[in-house]
Amino acid sequence: MIDVIIVRSNSIVYDSPRVRKIGRSLVKMHSVLALGWNRDKRQTENIGSNNFRIELFDLKAPRGKASIAAYLPLFWIWVLVNLCRYKPNVVHACDLDTVLPCLLYKTIFGKKLVFDVCDRYAMAYISPRLRTIYSIVNLLEEKCVTKADVLITVSEKLLMSFRAKPQTVAVVMNCSDDKEISIELQDEKDNRQEIFRLVYVGHIVKNRGLEEIAMAIKDLDDVKLVMAGHILDKELFDSLVKMVRVQYKGVLKYQDSINLICKSDVMMVLYDPKIPNNIFSCSNKIFEAMMCGLPIITNVSSDIIKDEVNCGVLVDYYDVNQIKSAIIKLRNNRELQKNFADNGRQAYLQKYNWKSMESKLSEIYEGLLSDQLKAESSV
Repeated sequence: MIDVIIVRSNSIVYDSPRVRKIGRSLVKMHSVLALGWNRDKRQTENIGSNNFRIELFDLKAPRGKASIAAYLPLFWIWVLVNLCRYKPNVVHACDLDTVLPCLLYKTIFGKKLVFDVCDRYAMAYISPRLRTIYSIVNLLEEKCVTKADVLITVSEKLLMSFRAKPQTVAVVMNCSDDKEISIELQDEKDNRQEIFRLVYVGHIVKNRGLEEIAMAIKDLDDVKLVMAGHILDKELFDSLVKMVRVQYKGVLKYQDSINLICKSDVMMVLYDPKIPNNIFSCSNKIFEAMMCGLPIITNVSSDIIKDEVNCGVLVDYYDVNQIKSAIIKLRNNRELQKNFADNGRQAYLQKYNWKSMESKLSEIYEGLLSDQLKAESSV
């Protein structure tokens, strides 16, 4: 019998470290299955484990395009069939593109629903200029939240963006898991002097500051930008890889991404502030940098980066000269670089780690499953 099913609309193998962390945490006390979508038709051997299994919907579909809407109903049907097949006591739906079949399952079978929101869907993916569609999607998301038993978000700001909420809410930040780090790779980084390596791990798309970073380093001979992630904008990608100071590592599994970060000098975390969701969300890249002991150059999470932890440099997203100055400042000042890295690592150990988030999850699920058992025994 499955206690919990987690649903995410990507492969989970090459994406969604959050799902894997949640699964590994919950499986200590419960039986857990994750349902995902292998959109890229990649090889997915050796996924999951005996205790935490992953099953994938194996249908190729586009990334980062509106045409994905045509494929979603097929994914939802597959999810609903598997929910009915396994009959979990709790369904953990990740973002709006998975919650509809989970909500239907809850309604039919009277089970519990956790709605885990990392991104406000309309704010992240729909232009505010498309007012009608934007409003409809926002309204649908708000409605689904009120039907859930628990709402989880990755930041307090994101939680407060919802007007109505269920009785149980929690902020479970997208912190990293320390067991992913490699001491040997850190030592390798410390012994390397020749090239100052900036790292970016994420979607290759226009709203992540990649053009601005490339322009900032174009005349810095000893600086390199190393990228990894899905290519959503082929034109942007082609223009970037033509530059001698930009290197692309492909689509990496999560452990390989962490290895890449550990071998780098600075994490680049830039988000276009014109996209509303970027105001509310909190990037997991911030916490990965802290875990790996890297200083950060960013335009987001100023309350963490500057006010609380002091682990990086804040810049204006659109100011190439400011980004360039920040890179040079860290490249030329090893002591400052080390101070930022140490501050981030200490903050990670003390507060911004997955073990701290795991205790919140455990408390939520103990209450949910206890309530579910009581409800079933009283019938």
